[in-house]
Amino acid sequence: MKVAYGNLKGKKIIVGKNLNMRPTEARAKSVIFNTLKIDEKDEVIDIFAGTGLLGFESISAGAKKVYFADNNLESYRAIKKNINDLNLNKNYYKVFFTDFRRFLKNLDFKPTIIFLDPPFVAKNYYDESLRIIKENNILSGEGIIVLEKLYKDKIKNIDLFFVFKIKKLGEREIYFLKNK
Repeated sequence: MKVAYGNLKGKKIIVGKNLNMRPTEARAKSVIFNTLKIDEKDEVIDIFAGTGLLGFESISAGAKKVYFADNNLESYRAIKKNINDLNLNKNYYKVFFTDFRRFLKNLDFKPTIIFLDPPFVAKNYYDESLRIIKENNILSGEGIIVLEKLYKDKIKNIDLFFVFKIKKLGEREIYFLKNK
């Protein structure tokens, strides 16, 4: 896999050995980053980070800082190796080996972008994450949640937010959400 945008364009990203991980496809990345227009004011959270690809794309696009969170050891190791291989300045990232619930509940800032893309086998993580984000008022005023899911999966708590764009890509859908 390679970074597709920004100053890290063309740099390789390794994929860890986490069998539940499914990196975001190139078409989906294109939709996401053409919609977001990330810049130096953005503080980004990549929950269920996996390879960290969305976070690395965000750094490459000029984000102020990216917070990677995953509780899978193989994913955590892959992110750390990618950071080392990309020779990233430590001012641009923080990596957390933790459960998403603990991570979200302990945030001390309001992110402008949250990537929410749990393993498809953990369908309840969508609703639980959205509930925690809403209950704890985590998302910044103009912040955006980018949620990638299977088309057939239903998410009850999506109604907690304003859906301003949905893009269907084969079996997957990408939702762009804002505070109501």
